[in-house]
Amino acid sequence: MTPLTPGSRPLVFGHRGARTEEPENTLRSFRRAAELGADGIELDIRVSADGHLVVIHDATVDRTTDGEGEVASLTLAQLRSLDAGSGERIPTLDEALAAFPGHVQVEIKAPEAVQVLESLPERAVLTSFHPEILEDAARRLPAVARGLISHTPGDELLRAAKDLGAAWVCPERTDALTPRFVARCHDAGLLVDAWPAADRELMRLFRGLGVDAVTTDHPGRIEEWLAP
Repeated sequence: MTPLTPGSRPLVFGHRGARTEEPENTLRSFRRAAELGADGIELDIRVSADGHLVVIHDATVDRTTDGEGEVASLTLAQLRSLDAGSGERIPTLDEALAAFPGHVQVEIKAPEAVQVLESLPERAVLTSFHPEILEDAARRLPAVARGLISHTPGDELLRAAKDLGAAWVCPERTDALTPRFVARCHDAGLLVDAWPAADRELMRLFRGLGVDAVTTDHPGRIEEWLAP
């Protein structure tokens, strides 16, 4: 994949699927994102007590299910017994990959998840806020693309991503996210996924910056926001 030409539409990643319409990080949410035309989804992985990769953002199940407790202290069967919204269950990573045919950003929320990962399809990218997690991923899964997420675009992010051999940088919107920063990333061979594309103004700003992708809670509204 190469940087987009100026003015073209960035790739659209549905944040935890289509989480404003369906329960986040569920198969229903991922399928809805596909129906809405998302090019990709972003999801989060942790490890169950019995060593399975499961898709959930928080360290506990309290916010997103009808249960309580830490993900890492519950077995897959226990996690699957919980209602994650609208009757959905916490999916495994394999189920999520099967449910969505496009690009998938797999954000590593628990460092131990890297030890459980065996392989990923070429369309997947491993992402994290933490360079040390991506370093571990590079050692264990060198063929899988990596992306460094950051709240602070700038020299440190660019340097760290290059040191990691990352394919992507995923910066949050700040005043430091400028056309020059995006151009420097492209010059370094890095693709840029900006977030959050939360409204029309931000979406148009991101397109003007020349980013390659955006991550949004509203994958179904991007075309509307970019319409003349």
